Amino acid sequence: MSTSERKYYLSLNSYDMMKAAIIDDDAISRKILENFISKSEHLELVAQFENPIIALEELSATPCDVVFLDMEMPEMTGLEFIAAAKNIPQVIVVSSTKDYAAESYNFDVTDYLVKPIQPERFNIAVEKAIEISTSIQTNEEQNHFFIKKNKSYSRVKFDDIEYIEALADYVQINSTKERFTVLSTMKSIANRLPEKKFIRVHRSYIVAIDEIMRIDDNLIVVGEKSIPVSRSYKDDLMKRLNLL
Repeated sequence: MSTSERKYYLSLNSYDMMKAAIIDDDAISRKILENFISKSEHLELVAQFENPIIALEELSATPCDVVFLDMEMPEMTGLEFIAAAKNIPQVIVVSSTKDYAAESYNFDVTDYLVKPIQPERFNIAVEKAIEISTSIQTNEEQNHFFIKKNKSYSRVKFDDIEYIEALADYVQINSTKERFTVLSTMKSIANRLPEKKFIRVHRSYIVAIDEIMRIDDNLIVVGEKSIPVSRSYKDDLMKRLNLL
């Protein structure tokens, strides 16, 4: 599919909605998702793509809050797309099979929908994406964010965060002052944190670099917590540390 064949949408009145994109090589599936999104008062369709490679290029420069992503595409699989995409906070998988469900959650997907998609199930996935998006609000100064707690928001300074741990559908933020549990994905949290201060060391852990006290083989010690370091993240960790 050439760039000229790509369907692309832009709206001027989207500040109160989540910007959504569709990536699926099947035209009928794209049309169904487009119809669902058009009926949602919380979503605005900003782009749809048949080719995930073109999507990678275009979405790197286009703000997007959530992507509805097919798993089986000829140019690139959905999992390969997630691994390559750097700036997409949330992904909702849309697949004809459940075969990729377990593996996809290792990539911090928000939800997994199996075709044919029922409207009720689609709405559940959207509600989850909205809750994740609104559970944490980042301050423009980028030195703290606000975490939703009941009907209020609590201010958490980045300098107070020691580490962040994934707990099934939730994420636990451990600070020096308090512990917060929010509905989110690790990727969504990571996108809101300053890259210079934090690093992901495991699919289940993000740590504050300045809080690392010791490294023991494939473990790092943060405060009194021993945290595993995955092989896929270790090289990046060692490059980021000030080693002698």
